[in-house]
Formats: sequence, C-alpha cells, structure tokens
Amino acid sequence: MAGYKVQNQYVKHGFIDNAEDKIEETIQPVLDSGTANGWVLHSFQATAAAKGTNLVFIWQLPD
Repeated sequence: MAGYKVQNQYVKHGFIDNAEDKIEETIQPVLDSGTANGWVLHSFQATAAAKGTNLVFIWQLPD
C-alpha cells in the first residue's frame, strides 16, 4: 500500500514584487529535496493566500 506525505510551503509576496520569480525559487529546492529522498511527486496545488501563495506538494513515498 502506497504511503503519502503532504508538504506545505508558503511564499510571501506583495502585489509589486514579481511573484513568479519567488515561487519558482521556492519550488525548485522543495522538488530537489523530495526527489533526493526517493519520493515521487503525486500532485501539486498553488492557491492564493492573504499576502502570498500557499504551495501544497503531495509526495508518494517509496514502498
């Protein structure tokens, strides 16, 4: 039976800042870390939050 890990990451940004750059800078290290642990990305969701973006990674853990 597959196991899963949910990982949240919050990216704080304002309307003036270039949010896309901050999100990209935040996502890549999380992806690198997860794959280094042998996890497989199952799904990913980004949602707007009060003054930023909430990123949710769902990882499938190795058997």
